Amino acid sequence: MKQASLFTLSLVAAVLATIGCQAPPQPAGPTLGTIPVETPERVNHLWESVENTLLAFNFDVDRRDRVSGIMTTYPETSANGLEIWRVQPAPAYYWWESNLHTIQRQADVYIRQAPSPGSYELEVKVDRYRRSFEERQVDNAAAAMRLYSGEAPTISGQMRTPAESSYWIRLGRDGHMEQAILDAIIKQYNKPTTTAPAS
Repeated sequence: MKQASLFTLSLVAAVLATIGCQAPPQPAGPTLGTIPVETPERVNHLWESVENTLLAFNFDVDRRDRVSGIMTTYPETSANGLEIWRVQPAPAYYWWESNLHTIQRQADVYIRQAPSPGSYELEVKVDRYRRSFEERQVDNAAAAMRLYSGEAPTISGQMRTPAESSYWIRLGRDGHMEQAILDAIIKQYNKPTTTAPAS
């Protein structure tokens, strides 16, 4: 009985460990959607819907450029499994990655008039980045204690703090989050709006 439960536990752990072992394919093209926009008021509502959706996905808006038709965000560190109040990365590969590395995402939303009259086209782009540190020289046990400080020299022989020796590696786009943001914008935009009665 004890061996059977131990085997079951090992099997479950192995399945959970291998669920996210393969990276999702990169998007083949842009993530696009078209929304009917009839009036200037609805254009304003579309911009508000984009901003509210980005905030709901834990992004802070950096730039709102209506002339160029773009809204950009600051890079945001992705949630890990313990931050259950934040939007969790999906699919499983991205979730495991965010729990093992420091991953950032940055979102851009392009808002432009579509070729067909009375509608706007949305394009959502989410880039992923992983933080990397230059390796440090460790030649004895005492040096290992200084591995994560600026007291151990880097491989290139420089005395730099971890913040000074770190850099971001672009990993590509997150097609799953792009589609989720686009769907959420359309859902937010289609919600009925209430206007206060004129006094």
